[in-house]
Amino acid sequence: HADMSEAEFITSVVRRAGCDLLLDVNNIYVNSINHSYSPYEFLQALPLDRVRYIHVAGHYDEAPDLKVDTHGTSVIAPVWSLLVEAYSLLGPLPTLLERDFNLPPLPELLLEVEQIRQLQHTARAVLPGRAHG
Repeated sequence: HADMSEAEFITSVVRRAGCDLLLDVNNIYVNSINHSYSPYEFLQALPLDRVRYIHVAGHYDEAPDLKVDTHGTSVIAPVWSLLVEAYSLLGPLPTLLERDFNLPPLPELLLEVEQIRQLQHTARAVLPGRAHG
């Protein structure tokens, strides 16, 4: 039993500390699988006015209902989709692609960087008033 949800806890910490928020899109996806909730509803419940930077990465599939946020694989389609949703809510904020191990050849890694750029470009075209990045 918890007195507040994870999103409420994050919101409370951010508000009380007066800090900004790094939005970890892969972590939202991983936790949504591990804890059986909608990643889109979770994203919308966060203090989005405090998000200044976004983070994406890959994860390890331990089981169909258990993901581990390892930063050791490529970003997968559901995480890209969640990033698109984040950009639709926030505009194309600066976004970090993290890969801590299992580094692919540079051209393969740069394809993911280009995917981020393309999604940011699309977000700028759709939301010109929120074009941060």
